[in-house]
Amino acid sequence: MPDNTTPDWSSEFEHYKKLSREVVTSEDIIKFFNQHQKAFYLDTFSSSWGKMMEAYEAKENLSSDQLNKLEEMQWQEMPESLKLFAYDFCIKNGFCFTGTSS
Repeated sequence: MPDNTTPDWSSEFEHYKKLSREVVTSEDIIKFFNQHQKAFYLDTFSSSWGKMMEAYEAKENLSSDQLNKLEEMQWQEMPESLKLFAYDFCIKNGFCFTGTSS
């Protein structure tokens, strides 16, 4: 059975990349994070979300319990520091996003 719920992924990258150009302030980043969860999971080839969580865990010196609690949180409830870090890691410096045309 074909999956027609996912359009061409490159056009999705272009869509989110275009939206990310409007992001300037920390408040913009948090709003983008809260409204565009899918953008953080488009890069399935390099599993950037998982790598970002590992980098965030190291940066914040989190225990595995603390990391598990973060991963179980509702998307909107995640801490602002994680939202800012995730945006920089996955969107601003994400492999697929840097590869799309500007």
